[in-house]
Amino acid sequence: MRVMRGIAIPVSKIMWGYTRKLEKGPDAPAIIISNHNTNFDPAMVGVNFTRHIWFVASEHTFRHGFRSIFLKFVFAPIPINKAQADAFTMREILHRLKAGYSVCIFAEGNHSFNGVTGPIPLSTAKLVKMSGADLITHRLEGGYFTKPRWARKKRWGKMTGKMMGRYSAAELKSMLPEQILQIIERDIYEDAYERQKEKPVRYRGRKRAEYIEIVLYLCPRCKKTGTIHSRGNHFSCGCGLNAVYTERGFLEGKDLPFSSITDWDKWQREYMTQTVNNAGDEPICADDNQQLFLVQSAVGNSFIAEGTMYISRTEFHCAGVDFPLQQIKRFTVLGKMILLFTLDDGTQYEIRSPFPRSPLKYLEIMRILKRDQGLLID
Repeated sequence: MRVMRGIAIPVSKIMWGYTRKLEKGPDAPAIIISNHNTNFDPAMVGVNFTRHIWFVASEHTFRHGFRSIFLKFVFAPIPINKAQADAFTMREILHRLKAGYSVCIFAEGNHSFNGVTGPIPLSTAKLVKMSGADLITHRLEGGYFTKPRWARKKRWGKMTGKMMGRYSAAELKSMLPEQILQIIERDIYEDAYERQKEKPVRYRGRKRAEYIEIVLYLCPRCKKTGTIHSRGNHFSCGCGLNAVYTERGFLEGKDLPFSSITDWDKWQREYMTQTVNNAGDEPICADDNQQLFLVQSAVGNSFIAEGTMYISRTEFHCAGVDFPLQQIKRFTVLGKMILLFTLDDGTQYEIRSPFPRSPLKYLEIMRILKRDQGLLID
């Protein structure tokens, strides 16, 4: 870790334009909570502190051959399964804290697709209170435009990271979990577009718009799903919509109703609610040539079949296999496009795509349907 830290400091400056504010400690065991936008965020947080930090990482990072072996050897991260509750992760966190170390958690559990910090579960605040450790909040800025989660290529611009607050275990002991959650939400909240409006930064790169259809799945002009396609710095729809993704991350085009991905995403999620409410028994949306895998935790995946994927009011279907909505316990997105879900019996599946397509439309439809049925979906 000492060697990697020495390498990460100059590399992060050269590759990501990263500037840091070096913080001492933490001297006492602490839970460090930060927002999350890139795969390199652990390195960015790590170089900001002088003492060793353990990181919590998604279980799927342990299933990538040599890269996973390298990550385990250097960082020995604590695995967490995004598709199911993981008591093992909590035990490991508490074990490291008890041994006198500090642990970093990216509380959103996912990179932001639209540039705004995602929701943080109350369970995170409960863990902080139960741990008896100090709490340190940390915020990363500029990561969303440096490497948008949906993007094919990275850009060269500016990133910064800084500690936002340090709260002692004694302070936290007198607080309710809801109060601790409010502190975390306030300290790590980041709205990339609002910050860009206040302090504009150029993020230079080629093919800036490519794969933007992963996040922009609904056309505001023709109201059709899955019709947007990108190439180079531009994206378009067959209805005539044409736009460019600029070096500052904004959207420009004739009669384009949105200038930011944040505003576009807010609109499409609201419109999708109407679409689902008006849907009959037919598929609400669909994609062809999707690949279904059975997940074998921390080992790999077993290919099942390839075929059409769709979601209706009663079922989720992929490659000839039907999954009744009532049996789907958790539903989330890994990386850019992988859909990961868990059934009631604990069986996990992944769905991959050989071409750019949005997983977010399925995630949003699933949330709406589960909410209408009075069920919760993680």
